[in-house]
Amino acid sequence: MGMVAKEQDGVVTIQLGGSFDVSQYEKFKTICKKYDSSENRFKIDFAKTLYMDSSALGMLLLLREQTKGDKERVKLVNVSGTVNKILEVAHFNQLFTICEDGAD
Repeated sequence: MGMVAKEQDGVVTIQLGGSFDVSQYEKFKTICKKYDSSENRFKIDFAKTLYMDSSALGMLLLLREQTKGDKERVKLVNVSGTVNKILEVAHFNQLFTICEDGAD
């Protein structure tokens, strides 16, 4: 499964596939641009993601910039395992709300 986005009630959920890496850049950028609105909040769902690379970290930073650093507007959900360790090492818990489950 690739990356899929859906919007409901101002919440854009981006479901990631098995790998969140440089090959996903264009699609992620297109989704972020499509839903670029000061009203929208983003939920990045890592439930099926087993791997991410440094470009994925960069994509998340671009989304953070788009949302003007508002920690309440971007949530990383269903984060576990290796992906969680990568985010911890990069101190992304200081930049984003990170949840082990899909809670809002």
